[in-house]
Amino acid sequence: MGNIKILAENVYRKIAAGEVVERPLSVVKELVENAIDAGAGAIAVELSAGGKELVRVEDDGNGFAADDIEIAFQRHSTSKLAELEDLDRLQSLGFRGEALPSIREVADIDLETADNDQGRGWRCSFRDGALVEKAQAARRRGSVISVRRLFANFPVRRKFMKSDQGELRQVSAFMETIALARPGIAFTLQHNRRTVFHYPAAATLADRIYQVFGKEFLDGLLPVDFISGPCRLTGFVSGSRGGVRGRNRQFFTVNGRPVREKTLQAAFNNTLQPFLEKSLSPAGVIDLAVPPAQIDVNIHPMKLEIRFLDAQRVYQFMQQAIHAALGGRLRPEAYAAHDPADMAQESAMPVMMPTMEKAGIPRLWPTEPTAEGEDFRVLGQYRESYIVVEKNGELLVIDQHNARERVLFERLQAGCASGAVPAAQALFPLLIELSPAEQAALDDDRMELLRKAGFDLRRLSGAAVEVKAFPQFLSEGRIRENLRAALREPLAGGSDTEERLLASLACHDAVKVNQRLHADEMRALVRDLFACANPDFCPHRRPIIVTLTLEEIEKRLKRR
Repeated sequence: MGNIKILAENVYRKIAAGEVVERPLSVVKELVENAIDAGAGAIAVELSAGGKELVRVEDDGNGFAADDIEIAFQRHSTSKLAELEDLDRLQSLGFRGEALPSIREVADIDLETADNDQGRGWRCSFRDGALVEKAQAARRRGSVISVRRLFANFPVRRKFMKSDQGELRQVSAFMETIALARPGIAFTLQHNRRTVFHYPAAATLADRIYQVFGKEFLDGLLPVDFISGPCRLTGFVSGSRGGVRGRNRQFFTVNGRPVREKTLQAAFNNTLQPFLEKSLSPAGVIDLAVPPAQIDVNIHPMKLEIRFLDAQRVYQFMQQAIHAALGGRLRPEAYAAHDPADMAQESAMPVMMPTMEKAGIPRLWPTEPTAEGEDFRVLGQYRESYIVVEKNGELLVIDQHNARERVLFERLQAGCASGAVPAAQALFPLLIELSPAEQAALDDDRMELLRKAGFDLRRLSGAAVEVKAFPQFLSEGRIRENLRAALREPLAGGSDTEERLLASLACHDAVKVNQRLHADEMRALVRDLFACANPDFCPHRRPIIVTLTLEEIEKRLKRR
């Protein structure tokens, strides 16, 4: 008898649904996009237990007609497409017709909806994949879809979901992204009956950026509005005094659809990076409008990725648009053709950045002799990122960022253990305007942890916080960035909560790679590192030192 069998219908339907619905974020994304396509002017999302127990999405869009309800919950049903060629003219976010039937397979659903202004609507319930109730109900125009007990009947998938806070973070990040993509729509997010943020409908993208990230972030951006042929790029990008740590504030939409697309990311970073401090990355919120036939939106299960018909042309158009926003400060060679395969390598050095040799900066240079009492000698700095040291007959290569991170972490840790972190008073008022998500993160528990770490924070009116004092061995110029990083750090509870927060503070204050250090700075850093209890690994468990013995060197040079 053969070994190949046809799966039972209830098995393959759940497996197929799992390709569309991976976690609470998947449910939120599909339902919010459906609400936008339905013409909603306000969308409210409510979660319980990170969305594992409840995802409730309410909108004031067009609602379902009575005859459409049951069809909408069947597979392959959609109002967005009639034939394959419609993909070339697609303007909506959703189009596959798999969201509602997939959610129905892995959760219980309650629907209240109306497609009229006479107060006549419908209430429906789906249990175990089947419609069990459909009745008339009083309801204003719009829909409320409540998804309960996600994956309760699919335990293989449920056990892989993250903690409540972990799932909430993913949903919150998506909601911020879609809010930036659609500033004219009001968005609200609640978790366990507590408001995470509420963004009223904004008249402009600048107003929405202000709502989400605050005035300080908006002030570091420049507007861009560039047209060439059928393409248009609009939004905001980092000015020469802008930039942020990391790349978590780069938001790209194509025809209003939030996407992750490597050509856009590469063009954006390679063009802007040379105009920012070395330790900063460009930030921006931009939308690219192109003819729908020039993109393929049907290549990713969650519709997060797209493919351009001519990626190289898009790359060059992005460069030109950013060039115009910056006032024409790019050099002509910036528009040279690039291989799209090279563009996708985000870790590559910026294409306009001159080599250090051409700039006259040596990669390794000698320093002053070792100081009395030190058992090491600093030989120099390599690539402005690594300190080369001779110690006990061995050659050490030290990652300067990881080293400084370890030093700061142990100082913070020692201060917290003793209950007396040395604090410094701010020379000038240090005011930080928090975004709604940051306000929600600054709860009593985090305030207490920051106080223990040496911060004195005072809540002011509105979203403002004043920093009265901070740990004296942190840089005052980086305090704002440090606090924002601490507010992004998830606090899951347990013994490692304090350690993770201190590691975040140390990481964002530490000297960066690609930062030139003077001889006395290198020697002081190496001396402080060797005085640490654990000089071998940074708080995030990355190695700090690579050691080369004389024997290893001589073997490589064929002297042994």
